[in-house]
Amino acid sequence: MDIAEQIRTDPDAGARSLMADFGPGLHAFALQLCGNRADADDLYMRTMETALARIGEQRGPSFAAWLRSICANLRRMDLRRGGVPVVEAEVLERIPDERASPAEEAGARSDADAVRDAISRLPSRRHAMILLRYWGGLSQREVASCLGVSEGTVKRFLSEARAFLRNELRRLMEGGAK
Repeated sequence: MDIAEQIRTDPDAGARSLMADFGPGLHAFALQLCGNRADADDLYMRTMETALARIGEQRGPSFAAWLRSICANLRRMDLRRGGVPVVEAEVLERIPDERASPAEEAGARSDADAVRDAISRLPSRRHAMILLRYWGGLSQREVASCLGVSEGTVKRFLSEARAFLRNELRRLMEGGAK
């Protein structure tokens, strides 16, 4: 029995299965979208509630992609309403006054940390597109639908984001020289 059918026939057991099977990956995705645990926890729970309420609308081959699409849409609505700042205050407070040089920072962290750091510097719409496309596994068409833009816009923004990431990572690997 698939997860949607299980939720329809036994909502309690279905909700437990949903959280066990898809919860960790969805929470990690929410954390990437939000950048902090408090907002990610809230976004994750609202996504689960929305999915349970709209289980009859689930179509297509990928239940996980459907959940990520709900999550991204909720985050996009938050950003449009202006209720969630693009750069959270707690992130700004954690930036030390005297930081290590980029070369020291790049040498001190793993490649994955460098990539996450570079992605976090992308403008919000490009940031969301990169996450939906490459972490969320959505197609360009699904990303366009999720964000309410054309496929051409998605293609252009993804290309610009990849170029930014290439340059940013190259700069970090070359010791911070521009």
